[in-house]
Amino acid sequence: MNPTERETRIRELAREIWEAEGRPDGQQERHWGMAERLVDAEIRAAAEDAPSHGATP
Repeated sequence: MNPTERETRIRELAREIWEAEGRPDGQQERHWGMAERLVDAEIRAAAEDAPSHGATP
């Protein structure tokens, strides 16, 4: 995932979190931080699931 894709995904998740919490004011930084952690976990999970080069089945 390139930096632009990562930021887009963070933005999407932050909005979903905001909406799920009833669209509260003043929580942008918390929602963004939560979304960053989720996206980073998604990236790590995708890297772990990717086949290793040179690995034998």
